[in-house]
Amino acid sequence: MFQLAAEEHVLIAAPAHTVWEYRLNFTNLPTYNPSASEVVRVNDGSGVAGPAGVGAAYEFVLNTDFGPHRVTLTVTDLIVDRVVSAEMNAGLVARELFRVEPYQAAGKDHSRVSLTLWLDLPEELEQDTTTPLLEGGRSQVRDELDAMERILSAP
Repeated sequence: MFQLAAEEHVLIAAPAHTVWEYRLNFTNLPTYNPSASEVVRVNDGSGVAGPAGVGAAYEFVLNTDFGPHRVTLTVTDLIVDRVVSAEMNAGLVARELFRVEPYQAAGKDHSRVSLTLWLDLPEELEQDTTTPLLEGGRSQVRDELDAMERILSAP
């Protein structure tokens, strides 16, 4: 196995708690990722942190250029109002780390947000396949953050 990683950042005009809780509730996924549909929470996990806790699991359909794939997403770690980590399994394993930091701008609460995605790939994967996979991952992360910024930023 080897890993590819992509990370993107955005500033959202909303308090950190609002952004973190929105991301933690993965039933929101189709609102910021139009490739995702039919999201269902199948396990609540610890449930101690808002909509779900560590161990919460979701199943959804991810529509790709190669057709639809069933995905299981499991929350693997969290720090209230700061971090949500998750692992997704759809044949290939992907992990993400979503971090939120409070930030004051023009006297208002904002959030600095970063999203890192790691893809675990088999060693035998052709080299010419890895670049499109990485660019696709980076594009997906960027699109998700941009959509979240549009949805959550205060007018």
